[in-house]
Amino acid sequence: MGFRQLILCQLPFTAQSKVERTWYLRTTMVRHLLLLFLFASAALSTAVSQQLGAPIQHPLVLTGGFGELRPDHFHAGVDLRSRTGRAGDPILAAGAGYISRAILQRDGYGRALYVQHPDGRMTLYAHLTSFSPRLQAYVDTIRYATHREEVDLVFEPNQFPVVKGQVIGTMGKTGRANGVHLHYEVRDQDHHTALNPLLHGLRIKDNIPPVFQGLKLYALDDKLLPLFETEIAPIRRGKAYKVKGDTVLIGAWRVGLGVSVQDKIAENRFRTGIQRMTITVDEELVYSFVIDRVDFHLNRYMNAHLDYGEWVRTGRGFHRCYQIPGNRLPFYPEMKKAGLITLSQKKAKKVVIEIMDASGNKTQMRFWIKRASEMKEPPARLFQYRIPFGESFAHSDQDIRFSIPAGAFYETVFFQFSRQESEDGLISYKIHTPETPLHQFMTVSIRLPEKTDVAPEKWVGVYVDGSRPVSCGGQIKDGQLVFQSRQLGTYQLMADSLAPVITPLFDRNPAESDSWSFRIQDNVLAADHMRNLQWNITLDGQWIPGEWSNQEEVLTIRPPDNLRNKARTLLLEVWDERNNRSRYTANIHR
Repeated sequence: MGFRQLILCQLPFTAQSKVERTWYLRTTMVRHLLLLFLFASAALSTAVSQQLGAPIQHPLVLTGGFGELRPDHFHAGVDLRSRTGRAGDPILAAGAGYISRAILQRDGYGRALYVQHPDGRMTLYAHLTSFSPRLQAYVDTIRYATHREEVDLVFEPNQFPVVKGQVIGTMGKTGRANGVHLHYEVRDQDHHTALNPLLHGLRIKDNIPPVFQGLKLYALDDKLLPLFETEIAPIRRGKAYKVKGDTVLIGAWRVGLGVSVQDKIAENRFRTGIQRMTITVDEELVYSFVIDRVDFHLNRYMNAHLDYGEWVRTGRGFHRCYQIPGNRLPFYPEMKKAGLITLSQKKAKKVVIEIMDASGNKTQMRFWIKRASEMKEPPARLFQYRIPFGESFAHSDQDIRFSIPAGAFYETVFFQFSRQESEDGLISYKIHTPETPLHQFMTVSIRLPEKTDVAPEKWVGVYVDGSRPVSCGGQIKDGQLVFQSRQLGTYQLMADSLAPVITPLFDRNPAESDSWSFRIQDNVLAADHMRNLQWNITLDGQWIPGEWSNQEEVLTIRPPDNLRNKARTLLLEVWDERNNRSRYTANIHR
């Protein structure tokens, strides 16, 4: 039904004549239009009034920027430094709304708050030390009633309303945090898309352009598979960058580019990521990259954008500026011929790379590239299996089976597998190389030794990474240990019968302190997808929570006064994923 028909249906029975109906129709339409205008004005006013502000009181110093390359993801927020370097700085609501969610978790965001705003956006405040007193008391009531350290609570709009600038918590380093800071996010109305806070109210003074740190040329075959790569050092000349000699000669038919860049916000040691990049070849735009939002459903595809092998080998982040088959990211408004540059011996091609930060500061690199007269012979590929992109793969032999699902690889992989037996009879299995990323989990089954004094439930599958193995756990099934991992590399069985070690970090009577901290260490680390350590804390038999610091491997206990002042016995029990247990008991007296 149209707008005119809707109004005609509402005509009063007294409006009988054509003149009366015409007059009523016109005045009613004017009235409705006026109401629509007022509603639109009110909505616009609300949107303007919800301009987000800063979530901290002191001058903003970014230690981490939006869209930075991080392990397995793009950074979905910004990290803001503490005023003093210690926990306790007030955290403010960036806009009016209500606290819609509060979480406490050992990993990830740690202690975090979500604030829902009237315009549909949501802001997130992570790694907090504490919530505001009323909210903290409410959350603690739930924790003590359920005996759960970790909670995920959702609130109604009228429970914890906030105004812009209201203190909602204090800064800390809970969860997976390296040092005291605030991780701050702005999310779109769908709540699974993060927006760049620097484009949504967060104001950072920045007049320093980004810098080029590295340039790579990847020689590619006709199926975009790498043949070899060459790294060239950028040379700064004034405000722009070039390469030595201006022209690059390379013995390849076609190349893709890899660019390592960082942005400096202010005169400090911190570096962040860029917001956009463009590449032109002979004045034609062939590639562009823009990251002003991150979809959490697609975020792991960062591994298809990144030069993952370089990341694993050296920790340096190179944007791979050509598209491989498994890259589903939406960050490329312009991508001609998959970003490839076809080379010629007759004419050098002019390449201009421009990078820009969220404040609009720009930097360019210019050079020419030409195919060399002699083609470079690529190194031989050493592999047992060729796994085409999009296909699954499984391997089975006398004591190991592993399967990798379709979609786990971002491109065709030339796969290697080998095994090695040590002098003590322990077998390690090299399942390809850690320089190749996995998007999905592979399943690994390793047969248990037939002659062993180790109980079956004490075996774990471990990834060998340096001196301290990383446990993937595992379940016993038909004489085999079955576990999952999203990491390629070397694996082996390990007998885990050692209990975690509890070390008190205080040297006085616990009753003389408001909190008690313990370092808890196990002989193995835990893979990111699993949890190794568990514990239970009681004061005179009454359960109390603890707070875990991943970085320091420290458990801190802060009991309320009504329990600490009355208690006489503290009991801490800790056990690992294989149920190896340790206990610490202290008599508390005043």
